[in-house]
Amino acid sequence: MHTAAELLTLVTVVHEGALPLLELQARSLARHLDPDAVLDVVVVDNGTPRLGARAAEELRALYGPVAPRVRVLRARDVARVPLTTGWRSQQVLKLEVARQVRTSQYVVLDAKNVFVAPVDPAFFRAPDGRPRSMRTVYAQHRLRPDLERTLRYLGVDPATATSAAGFTATTTPFVLDTATATALLDDVERRSGRPFAREFVARGVLEFFLYTGWVLSTGRSLDEAFDVSMPTCPVLWPKAADAAGAREAVERSRTSGTPLFTVHQGALERLDAPARAVVAAYWAERGVFPDQAAASAALDHVQARIARASRPRRLAEVPLRGLARARRLADRGHPLPGRPAA
Repeated sequence: MHTAAELLTLVTVVHEGALPLLELQARSLARHLDPDAVLDVVVVDNGTPRLGARAAEELRALYGPVAPRVRVLRARDVARVPLTTGWRSQQVLKLEVARQVRTSQYVVLDAKNVFVAPVDPAFFRAPDGRPRSMRTVYAQHRLRPDLERTLRYLGVDPATATSAAGFTATTTPFVLDTATATALLDDVERRSGRPFAREFVARGVLEFFLYTGWVLSTGRSLDEAFDVSMPTCPVLWPKAADAAGAREAVERSRTSGTPLFTVHQGALERLDAPARAVVAAYWAERGVFPDQAAASAALDHVQARIARASRPRRLAEVPLRGLARARRLADRGHPLPGRPAA
């Protein structure tokens, strides 16, 4: 039995194209999450069109014994996000949802995160209560410019981005302290003079960089705020979406000590029959599906649905990406005024 302080809140922000992935995640939580370990499983519906009542109930049913814990929220009930890409609006919602979280911490997931082992709250929270995080060194990382831009915006030395000590990862799962996240939202609104969502979209910062950078801007160190010993959760990336890559990712999952195994959406789109067989066999082995045949059928169905949804969504977002670039150019180089509230 878990105490109230140990209860989890899991949050997944999803758009219509990723619903097949969320359904996989729901099945995996039905198998691997103890309902007594979680207060809420929050699904933020960021799709267009939004989930109807029937679709939401069908989704909820996939969570099995966890279904009574599932809350489906509409994006507009979490935050009024300006017109922008789905990727950018998802980032806003991952932070803004803190105002509706009922536990001291919450775990942000992506729809593509599938659980392949029992979920222990201790994986997400250190014994002393600090959120656990994966650590990444950004000196040669492709996201280094984004991290440096975010740090400059917050008034934090951008050299922090190249520190050998590293920084929190941008990949999920990402654990946030709820009070810290809400303080960040309030502080950005106070200092910028506009709603958080508008400020975030205009500045073009990244959500998890912003969260950790803001913590550092208050005078706390990385190790004071986080336990950065969380092992890296294995991901099957698009560049390795063949049978050999799938076998290597599965083996890393077996030995990683993490409950999560992620197949990137781009990889799912590219998996050929031998690679699909490897992934399906692993899902069946870990109880996400009753057998490999059921897992293979589900994977074929997921691939088909993603293929139908991906191209229209990408085309629709072309003008929105241009709008996002224009906003970043307009606001580039202007740091957030003032200092964090004491």
